[in-house]
Amino acid sequence: MRHHLSRAFVLAASAVFLAFSAASCASNSKSGQITINITGDNGARSYSPSSVTVASGTIVTWINQDSQPHTATAPGAFDSGPIPPNGGRWTWIASVPGQWKYYSLIQPDMTGIITVNPPTTTNF
Repeated sequence: MRHHLSRAFVLAASAVFLAFSAASCASNSKSGQITINITGDNGARSYSPSSVTVASGTIVTWINQDSQPHTATAPGAFDSGPIPPNGGRWTWIASVPGQWKYYSLIQPDMTGIITVNPPTTTNF
């Protein structure tokens, strides 16, 4: 009887361990979110934060807190078009790995950098 209970305990503990391992992998693969505020025509300080690194799949939202429209444009990766002033927003899912320098087409001296890391794979 004792051997049977020990075996059941080991099986139950193994099942719990596998469940936590699977949950851990799922949470590591979940994409996050980040907000970049557009603060106005302040050169490299126009986007806050001005430089970010995100995982592939991250939801990136630019919020224009200036009184003028602006864009977030990185040729080959994304182009927001005009983001309305006073709280307008635009969202992009970071799916193109690389380092992207972006700027406002309306005020080209407004610059930022976003680095998108490629997706990571987990082997079990």
